[in-house]
Amino acid sequence: MTITNQVVETKLDEDFNIGEEGSVRDKAAEDVAADVEGTPVAKGKYIVPKGVAVEELKNFNGHRALRDECPEPVKELLVEKGLLDAYDKLVKALTGDRKIRTPLGKWRDAQVIGVVDLFRDDFAEKNVKIAFCKRQSGQGSFRWLEFIDIDIVGGTYAPQYDLGNYSGQVIKTMYSELKFPNGVAVEELKQWSGRKMLKEGIPVYVERMLEKKDLMEEYEQMIDHVIEAGVGANTKMWNIEKLKELLEVYKPKFAAKGVDIFVCNKTEYVSHGQYGGHNEYFRWIEFVDREEQPSYQPQRNADDTEGEKCAVM
Repeated sequence: MTITNQVVETKLDEDFNIGEEGSVRDKAAEDVAADVEGTPVAKGKYIVPKGVAVEELKNFNGHRALRDECPEPVKELLVEKGLLDAYDKLVKALTGDRKIRTPLGKWRDAQVIGVVDLFRDDFAEKNVKIAFCKRQSGQGSFRWLEFIDIDIVGGTYAPQYDLGNYSGQVIKTMYSELKFPNGVAVEELKQWSGRKMLKEGIPVYVERMLEKKDLMEEYEQMIDHVIEAGVGANTKMWNIEKLKELLEVYKPKFAAKGVDIFVCNKTEYVSHGQYGGHNEYFRWIEFVDREEQPSYQPQRNADDTEGEKCAVM
């Protein structure tokens, strides 16, 4: 909303957007846990803490809602920080240029990031960080702006879906490209020849982080342990439950130097048409630098997945 004198998993197939005009699927929002404090975003799948005001961007014709409406928490923050003029200019820039949207009215992420970048310094002068965020999953894609009051959250929060803070790391699945922010380094556990590949090389982002944190010795011990004991006795394929048990041994060692580690997974069903289909399994380890990502939680943490105890590689 324009105010005057008052108050990102790129899917390889087409996005579908839940609960909005033009959606191709619809699903009721899940309840947000009562014991989680903050503002729910993306149908309750993500919670931002106190001190973060959110303005969601609808995927179809969202420029109209952005131009005509302003959430009350955003309005209150703008008034308190004296940022009405900066917000007014930001909204005009986002809604006034048709190149920022597709012919169907959907947001073009790169163009939105470019506009937001133009106003970062204006907000930063008042101790407010602005982020353009996007979360994708099997339930759809969701975009929103976060206005982060640094005076309140300090260094305890970083927006993990900030499209302007992605590192360039990508894991390609059958239908998606999974992207990761700065401060999160990933090592893929390949389906074929996975143990050999894990032993022979280390991803550059993982290496940089672990060298910075003086964790290379612990990493090499962990990898040797994973290669030796992280597989099934008969199949010699990766076993997700064994991997989780092994990492529990090393988590305190990494945490002592400011890095959390997670085993993550994604399963996709590949249809063979009239002949049925099969599951493809994707597994990886995430190394999270808590200095850069103090509040990050993996979207696909294997610890949160029930019923997947089979060998996956």
